[in-house]
Formats: sequence, C-alpha cells, structure tokens
Amino acid sequence: MASAVDNFFSLDFEESQYVINHYKDLLNIEIKSLMAEMIVAQNSLKTLNQKFDIQDLKKSVEKYVYPNLYKLFQVALTLPISSATCQRSFSAPRKIKTWLRVSMGQERLTDLSILYIEKDLTNKIDIKEVIRIFAQTERRIMLE
Repeated sequence: MASAVDNFFSLDFEESQYVINHYKDLLNIEIKSLMAEMIVAQNSLKTLNQKFDIQDLKKSVEKYVYPNLYKLFQVALTLPISSATCQRSFSAPRKIKTWLRVSMGQERLTDLSILYIEKDLTNKIDIKEVIRIFAQTERRIMLE
C-alpha cells in the first residue's frame, strides 16, 4: 500500500493500481476518467517543474478540474502508512499511570501521554527552554 500511495503521488497510474482498485468503489471513481486526469495533471505539472512533489500537487489538483483525482488524493493524504503512533497511544496510559502514580491529575496524564505517543517529535524540542519555563512556574498549592 505504501509504495502504491507513493506512486500515486508521482501520478504513475500503472504502479498505483493497488490503491486505486482498493478505493474505486468506495469513492465512486471512474477508472478511465482517473487515468485521463492523472495524465493531464502530470503533463501540466511537468511543464511547470520537471520534479514535482506533494506540495505542487496540492496546489494544482482542484476539485472541479480533477474530480476523481481529487477524491483519491484526499484519501491518500490521510492514510497512515505506519501504525506505530496508533499502537503507542493504546499502550501509553498503562506505562505512564502506574500504581505508584495513581494520584496524577488528568491534565498531567494527558500531557505525559502526548509526549510519550509523539516521542518521534521530541528531538525538535529545546530541553533547556522547557527547563527554564518549568523553573519559572509556581508549583506550590496553597492550602486554605
């Protein structure tokens, strides 16, 4: 599926047959019209730029000009190629909220879960900035 989606983004009709056949009935896509739309879109993009990417496709594939291609393009953009993040979201609460941390509040559990689930993105976080903000925050709870 991943290679078929990748070939679909390069507008290769023959190599993206798997994804096309998988969604053609669900999206009411006409195969011959889709093939023609892909050829026209590919030719128009190649006249602008020899190498085009997804951003170029997003700009040029319009709903009224390429209706079949547009529908399949929307689905292809939303397909998760990897299920690792989804699987992490189910195992995260079990690892984060243990018996030793049962008094943890919902907001903290949510924040820690997001950090655990999206740990692929944590290399983009500036740790020193996080520590600075944490140090400035008042964490004492005043009892009345």
